[in-house]
Amino acid sequence: MRSAHPVTILLADDHAMMREGTRKLLEEDPALKVIGEAQDGAAVLAFCQHTRPDVVVLDISMKGMNGFGAAQALLSQPGPTPPAILVLTAYDQIAYVQTMLKFGVKGYWLKSASGNAIRQAIHDVSQGKRSLSPEIRQLLEEEHEAQAGPREPLTMREQEVLRLVVQGLRNTEISRRLSVSVKTIETHLTSLYGKLGVQSRAEAIALAQRQGLLLDER
Repeated sequence: MRSAHPVTILLADDHAMMREGTRKLLEEDPALKVIGEAQDGAAVLAFCQHTRPDVVVLDISMKGMNGFGAAQALLSQPGPTPPAILVLTAYDQIAYVQTMLKFGVKGYWLKSASGNAIRQAIHDVSQGKRSLSPEIRQLLEEEHEAQAGPREPLTMREQEVLRLVVQGLRNTEISRRLSVSVKTIETHLTSLYGKLGVQSRAEAIALAQRQGLLLDER
């Protein structure tokens, strides 16, 4: 249920055109009201010292104090409850997402999202709910799966097979390279799939690359 009062918003982005476009997009909803703009993290903190917006829509890449610095400073301050922060950025790196969520931001969305989705996200975070774009939710799910890691260590031979799979070799090529039968390669693949918790060649390759499983190989 939405409040009878509009949600007040501070826009923080170092591109004036981006702020202007976002303001127009948000104010298509009469229940959202942009009350200020900032081009860097220092301006965000200065604004929030004197005015308490309900939500700060925060970009990450800004000159001077960036979005990380602003979010950490706002959310770690003692005293009154800080505004909810909705990160609106072009960056979809998992490390960025995890850092912002650790600071305590309520939402993380990409600038490619639709206006309706971003407006709804602002309403959600203003009510204390977490709001993540579908792409960000998928990133977090994949990272959670990757963190689980192998159920048991891969054998040296399984590591060799996985390395060759990642290089794009087919089973017949791997069998020739390792001087074993194709049936033996298939057995190794079945075993390493089970250990990695994947069901296909593509999933094994993706997991190996995400988790850096073969980085220590020479």
